[in-house]
Amino acid sequence: MGEGEEEEERGGANSPFGGLVICVTGLSKEARKQVMDATVRLGGLYSPNLHPQCTHLVVQISFSSSGGRKLEHALKHGLKNGLSVVTLGWFVDSVRKNVRLNESLYSVKGVGDSGLQVEFNRVVRVCDTEKSCLPARLHERSKQVNTTQQAHLQSSGEDSGASRPVVLSGQSIYVDSEISDDVQRKVVDAATKGGVAIISSWFISCGATYVVCEGPSIWRYLGHVDKIVTPQWFLKTAKENYVQRLAHLSTDLAREVSGILENIQYGIVGQGSLEHPTNGGNSAGLEERQQLVDLAKTGVRNRRRRPHMQTHQTRIRPITPSILLDSICWSVSDSTSAVCVYTDRSRSEDRIGNKSSFVDVREDGRGPEASFENLCRPLTESEKSEKIFKNHFLTILFPIDRFSEMGPSSRTFFGDNGFTCLQVLDYIYMFYQESMSTDEVAVAIHTDSRHADRLRSVYVSKESLESGTTIFKRIDFLGTRRSFEMLKRVSGDNNSNVYELVIRA
Repeated sequence: MGEGEEEEERGGANSPFGGLVICVTGLSKEARKQVMDATVRLGGLYSPNLHPQCTHLVVQISFSSSGGRKLEHALKHGLKNGLSVVTLGWFVDSVRKNVRLNESLYSVKGVGDSGLQVEFNRVVRVCDTEKSCLPARLHERSKQVNTTQQAHLQSSGEDSGASRPVVLSGQSIYVDSEISDDVQRKVVDAATKGGVAIISSWFISCGATYVVCEGPSIWRYLGHVDKIVTPQWFLKTAKENYVQRLAHLSTDLAREVSGILENIQYGIVGQGSLEHPTNGGNSAGLEERQQLVDLAKTGVRNRRRRPHMQTHQTRIRPITPSILLDSICWSVSDSTSAVCVYTDRSRSEDRIGNKSSFVDVREDGRGPEASFENLCRPLTESEKSEKIFKNHFLTILFPIDRFSEMGPSSRTFFGDNGFTCLQVLDYIYMFYQESMSTDEVAVAIHTDSRHADRLRSVYVSKESLESGTTIFKRIDFLGTRRSFEMLKRVSGDNNSNVYELVIRA
């Protein structure tokens, strides 16, 4: 479709911005996106660059004292060619009223010593007394910049220094839902006054500069975002207009800390087994358990509020994928940093969630190991953080021994926001790095394999007898059965959360 056809299709004669090509200068990336969306919605075209076909240049009038090169060029060459140079107020009011307003009320006359020379009275009056249909942050920004410009013009001729910029302006935050309502309001108010965008829902790539949360919720975000702060940190930074100290962790270390905190959160200690309550009256233990129970109740109530959750007896459960992670190339004995993904060119798809056929033998008859480097590549960061399972609960059936004499061992995991690729792989790796439980050892010594022979030797060793514990990792009992294949949903309901881990020798 050509440029003219596209313009005709988007902007009809009756559209407020029909036939207009709008460019902006001096706005943040987020504000530009809002202007672009509103322009297209009202029938116009948005251009990131100023060119001869542009009909309007929308200016943030507190942009700078000189206005920038784009504005200088527009004032010098564009006005005689019919280009309208207008303030952001023209755009805000036009969108609000769903009509193209008279540009002369908002036109930028030129750049003087005291900044942009504009007719701002109409802009200030309208913006202060009426609300815009644009997002609140963009309308608020329009009001702030016009007020700032008015004060600047009134003080022209005075030798005053530049005001200190707002340190958080133009950045974005996500406020965790488990923070109390009162604290949330304070954070939102401070963000709005400081020109900070507020993201309503969090996901891995939502682009939030800061995640504002409190201690119990930190494990959800560690390893996924760069900056996690408390409400107190944010409020103090906004009040003092000075960025407070931040402690930084590398991504891999943050994920490790996240796993530790998550285990603590759900009472998983030691080798991954659930902590059993004691009969003693340990008050500290009781307090910690009560906090865990309260947090769990809060999480349940929050999930009930979500649209897809039902509060009646039979809940609607979404259909779950039949297969997960079947394009992963990995040995469960290796850390997740070694995970790769197949890149066989003959497959119709090359993504984490759905692998097509994979040929194990090359044309020259050599085995798959000979061409491994050509058929696999490391996971990208986006693939690691891809959410592969959206339900809150995931049960995995883990093979225990080399020949499946014992049958699988099950473990259920909880994720308030579902599960990412790397999370699931970490669960698998950590499971096999744990020592076998006492119950598993009691059964495993009766199985028939050379790995069982090793276990029996350890079982009767002096060290095991003295300590009363048999230390034998699950990965060692698997033997050569370590090559990851996939997670396969067990037969039955198509909304089951139970998956069998398929691994081969």
